[in-house]
Amino acid sequence: MAQTTGSLSWANCKIELSDDSGATWIDISGFTNSISVDGGERATSEYFTATGDIPIVTSGKRGLIEITTKCVYTEDAANAPYIMVHEANEAQDPLMIRWSPKGGAIGDFQFTSSAGQCAAPVYPQGAADSADAIPIEFTIKCGSITKSVIAL
Repeated sequence: MAQTTGSLSWANCKIELSDDSGATWIDISGFTNSISVDGGERATSEYFTATGDIPIVTSGKRGLIEITTKCVYTEDAANAPYIMVHEANEAQDPLMIRWSPKGGAIGDFQFTSSAGQCAAPVYPQGAADSADAIPIEFTIKCGSITKSVIAL
C-alpha cells in the first residue's frame, strides 16, 4: 500500500461555539489554539466460565466526553470565547462546539458536540514576567460528538 499524501495540519481548522443549542454559531477560529477530546470510552466487562480459556466479553454504555479548548483571552470582541463561556458557566446554560479540521468548506468533515456544560469557571491567568498572550482554557462536558459532512 502506498503512503498517504492527504494528511492535514490544524492550521486551517474552523472552530465554532454555540450558546443557543446550535441555532447560531460564532466562529472562534481566530481565538482558538487547540482542542482536545477525552473520554467517551465504552464500558466493557469480562466473564469467565469454568469451561473455556477465554472470557465472554460484553459491552455497555459510552461515557461522558470532555472537550477542552485553549483560546486567547480578549475583552474587546463581541464574539470572544471568554465572554460566551464565562456567561454560560455562570448561568448553567448549555454550550456546543464544532470544528472542521479542513476549514469548513462544503464537503469537509465537521465534528459537533451535543449540548453540554462548561465544567469549571473560566478566568484569565498569567505571569508578569511573560510576554505571552493571556490564555484561557475551558472544558465542555457532553454526551456525544457527531461527525458529518458539511452540505451548505
